[in-house]
Amino acid sequence: MGGTPMPRRWPTVALGDLVEPAKTWNPTRSPSDEVFDYIDLSAVDQDAKLITGAREVSCGEAPSRARQLVACGDVLVSTVRPNLNGVARVPDQLDGATASTGFCVLQARESKFDGGYLFHWVKSPAFVADMVSKATGASYPAVSDRIIFDSHIPLPPLAEQRRIAEVLDRAEALRAKRRAALAQLDSLTQSLFLDLFGDPATNPKGWPVSGIKDVCELIVDCVNRTAAIVDGPTPFKMIRTSNVKEGKVNLATVRYVTEEVFNRWNRRATPRRSDVLLTREAPVGEAGMIESDDSVFLGQRLMLYRANRERMTPEYLLASFRGAFLQQQFNRHGSGSTVKHLPLPACRNFQVHVPPIPLQREFARRVTAVAALKTAQRAALAELGALFATLQHRAFCGEL
Repeated sequence: MGGTPMPRRWPTVALGDLVEPAKTWNPTRSPSDEVFDYIDLSAVDQDAKLITGAREVSCGEAPSRARQLVACGDVLVSTVRPNLNGVARVPDQLDGATASTGFCVLQARESKFDGGYLFHWVKSPAFVADMVSKATGASYPAVSDRIIFDSHIPLPPLAEQRRIAEVLDRAEALRAKRRAALAQLDSLTQSLFLDLFGDPATNPKGWPVSGIKDVCELIVDCVNRTAAIVDGPTPFKMIRTSNVKEGKVNLATVRYVTEEVFNRWNRRATPRRSDVLLTREAPVGEAGMIESDDSVFLGQRLMLYRANRERMTPEYLLASFRGAFLQQQFNRHGSGSTVKHLPLPACRNFQVHVPPIPLQREFARRVTAVAALKTAQRAALAELGALFATLQHRAFCGEL
């Protein structure tokens, strides 16, 4: 008969009873010129759940946290900010590497515990919620290794653990392919730019050069030094430098102000859709385009450029800001020994290549087509994410 399978009642077991203790060493007791692979907290991609930033370190320059020896297949769980779920599994090429003591190292006892099943468990909403509830520290929440070891996991027979891990691995692989497709689309825009206009660093097609003031109808810098931030969401959002990254203006995490403050700081110009923003500091030279009709205003250290569409499309202007010709100018004009920043005069006097407007419009048309593909890919990725969450829940409830 069909229907939903009845949940199995598996025992729950403390993680500490299922893993081996991590081996440790002290690099400072070895010759200073010896080197080792080091995995610190920043080496883990919290979204992909992969170690992407391991680096080679000499024993003479070893951080004080470089103590834990890890092996292929070990599961690393960040003990700080557990809501971010900084977890990863050690790959073959990092067998024998050293991990920061900021990780809890989980090495499954193979006779009764499958490492793949363990890895999927520490990525589950149930585990994350448990860690968040037990974290201490308001500004820097963290859990101890002991809290992780004392947490409980549903433990089916080993063969069932492996079956569950295999099912979740296949579902995760589909999500990874979608993410890879999105990454390819992100690089496609730059390829289109180079194809149509050539390398901006060398300008092989000989496009004329113009001052940015001559191709923009408006250039505005942020003039406010303080703003009355309010706690609750309002329709009026402040864009900060942290919102501008990789060609986007991300309004998912913003600060809010009252209508009075919004009107006060937008007296010169209200940012609108297709305006291009540039960060002057922290960091220098990130650019993004506003792609919404939200009521927004500029936070500090931001510039706004509104293209004169008779001479330049916003899409071309944004791609130029991200290209080598403008980036070289950012480096040349940036000042400050500790914190780099772009002076206002430089921001108003950048030079930019000006290809024929029909060619710029063709580039804009292609960029729009790529954006539509990205939207479709993100929707498909969201659907896969929902499916994965369902499978994950059923797997650990004994319903898979």
